[in-house]
Amino acid sequence: MRFRFRNHLLRWSVHIEIFLAFLLLIGILISAGGLVTNLYGLTRNLGNTEYFQKFLGAMMALIIALELIKMIVRNTVESTIEVLLIAIARKLIVSEQDTLGFLIGIMAIAGLFFIRKYLFVAEFANHSRMVVSAGMSVAEAEKLIKKPLPRQAQTLGGVVAQIAREEKRKLQEGEVYDCNGVKIRINRMEDGIIHILEFVDNHE
Repeated sequence: MRFRFRNHLLRWSVHIEIFLAFLLLIGILISAGGLVTNLYGLTRNLGNTEYFQKFLGAMMALIIALELIKMIVRNTVESTIEVLLIAIARKLIVSEQDTLGFLIGIMAIAGLFFIRKYLFVAEFANHSRMVVSAGMSVAEAEKLIKKPLPRQAQTLGGVVAQIAREEKRKLQEGEVYDCNGVKIRINRMEDGIIHILEFVDNHE
């Protein structure tokens, strides 16, 4: 019951997020039309670097907005890092920074790359409470959790479904399945299809 109530709330929040992302996309299309008209202004301001900087800044803002839509749709930490990387890059490229500000921006980008490359791996290695898509391939999941998984299917969802058939268990949200010593819980299902899985601690 707890999982079903939680997943109902999650579904509604996802629908609202998609609606907001759609509104943002409409705003991007309208603003992009304005950029097209600004191209004519570039031809009338040849050699005017200040006008070009404004044009570049507006274009980079639209790119960040597009990445923000991807972040909303994907709903992953890595997509958030990508948005931050582009936002900082825009700040460095468009804004006039002194040497210290430019150096801080470079260090921030380097820190984000470090987080994405190393800290994510440490988190996946512990794999406690890690939520993943049921469509993730078994090979990719093995790289993340650093443990072998059954190869009855190509995807994690397929593996869980196969284990449920072998154990004659009904697929339902909240059920935990043992996959070569790795416990995987069905986090969310829709129309009888597994969508989201969750690696849980072996002590649960």
